[in-house]
Amino acid sequence: MTCSSEDLAMPDREIQQLTEKLEKLAENLRKRTREFHETGSFSEVRRNFVKDVEKRNDALRAKIAHAAQNKDSWGFVKAELWRDYEAMFNEFATLNAGVDAESLKRA
Repeated sequence: MTCSSEDLAMPDREIQQLTEKLEKLAENLRKRTREFHETGSFSEVRRNFVKDVEKRNDALRAKIAHAAQNKDSWGFVKAELWRDYEAMFNEFATLNAGVDAESLKRA
């Protein structure tokens, strides 16, 4: 089985897209963490959540790097990578919704 340049372009585009999404998630997490520090609301639960997401983000980046080196396996891992990203994104969105709800109660 031979791969055309089009076959390789799709994994590269998807790898780049997922990497960019992970970076955006990491940046949003850093912003939220700074906010928690500034407001004095960085509880142990939130601290553990942030550590967990950072650890999972690093692990996902490592998987992506491995998949980028082994493009022939991209089809097997991309669904797992996207699922893992979506799970982290949804957890972060839930955290943000909780923080926003707390802010509304205080207002």
